[in-house]
Amino acid sequence: MIYLLVFLSQMFFNVGKVLEIKLTYENKTRGLIINTILINLVSLISVFYSIENLLKGDTLIILFYVLGSVVGKWFGMTQIENYRHKILSIFRSGNKNYEV
Repeated sequence: MIYLLVFLSQMFFNVGKVLEIKLTYENKTRGLIINTILINLVSLISVFYSIENLLKGDTLIILFYVLGSVVGKWFGMTQIENYRHKILSIFRSGNKNYEV
């Protein structure tokens, strides 16, 4: 159960970090503040249980910590709309069709 908690908290942390960049770029201050609060809470949960288990000698927790990070970053980068990339693609391609 702790492994799942660490995995999910790391996943949500990394999705939150991707959202943080997106919200900053879009200048959405309220969403950014809420996201920051959630990132910090999830981070505390993840670090607390990870270190607690490491101090007990459970090194398998490292695998779930890292896998959660990777899956979260992948999910955030592939499943969340990236408007900046779309805008840069329009300018680079010289496409006069500005549908985003």
